[in-house]
Amino acid sequence: MTSSLFSAPPIELGRAAAGAVRLLPLEPSSCASLATGIVAIEPWSVMNYPAETLAAFLLRPDAGASRYVVSVNDEETGVVSVRHPWLKGPYLELLALLPQAQDQGIGSSIMAWFESTARQHRARNLWVCASSFNARGLRFYERHGFTRAATLPGLVADGYDEILLRKFPLQPEA
Repeated sequence: MTSSLFSAPPIELGRAAAGAVRLLPLEPSSCASLATGIVAIEPWSVMNYPAETLAAFLLRPDAGASRYVVSVNDEETGVVSVRHPWLKGPYLELLALLPQAQDQGIGSSIMAWFESTARQHRARNLWVCASSFNARGLRFYERHGFTRAATLPGLVADGYDEILLRKFPLQPEA
């Protein structure tokens, strides 16, 4: 379920507080259980996002997206989906870590890989999106150098705004 310049799993992200972190190809057999765990946490739980809808998204073939399972010590702990190309750079369309993988440095490792891969391929921008009520997610992305670019009303669900964030300009790695 992967394609584009982000398609080289397994990707070794090193060690975080929880242990060895890798991005592996997202297999169909993992989608339902990961989706069930993800929709039980914010921001998806706030919007009552159905697990079946998230699982269907993860399962849907998409040549423009690279999807990974986040593995920590060989345990599936989250999902990453990167869309590329997208507006002169990649779009991190999903970064979801289950509670046991949060606050361990894993998200920061993923962001470092995302940016490094984009720089290597001379991307001009990095893009992410977070729900307007997801203060923790917005702080996380802003800590990683992203700034708010636009508000997108009703993008994911009626009555909820999404905030599009951009990191620009990216300078290519030497």
